[in-house]
Formats: sequence, C-alpha cells, structure tokens
Amino acid sequence: MSGRSDPWRSLRWPLLLLGVAILGVLIAVVLDRTPQREYALVIGGPALTVLLPIGLGWLLIAVLARARRNR
Repeated sequence: MSGRSDPWRSLRWPLLLLGVAILGVLIAVVLDRTPQREYALVIGGPALTVLLPIGLGWLLIAVLARARRNR
C-alpha cells in the first residue's frame, strides 16, 4: 500500500508549489486588466522569477529521484 502512495508523496509538494506559481501568474494577468496594474507586478513578478523556476527544478529532481529509486 505504501508503494502506491509513494509517487504522490514525492511529487505533491513540487506540484503544489507549481500550482501556487500558476495561480499567482493568473491573478497577475487579471489584475493587469484592472486599474490596479501595479499590483500585477507585485504578485506576478515573484511568481515568475522565484516560484516557477524553483517549482520546476524541484519537480524535475523529484521525478529523477523517483525514477532512480524504481530502477
């Protein structure tokens, strides 16, 4: 049973971080179309420059580690 939940356990945090980054980008896109344009930069900037690269790198490492463990 623990073997089945292991892929989810190793990938859930990087996927959650990517979800937060994508949500931040989507909020920034919506804010960019309103009079509060400057808040789009406050939210979208860190989402694109920090959260998205860290999430993608973490997900790549988790997938490679998972594949290596299964060999």
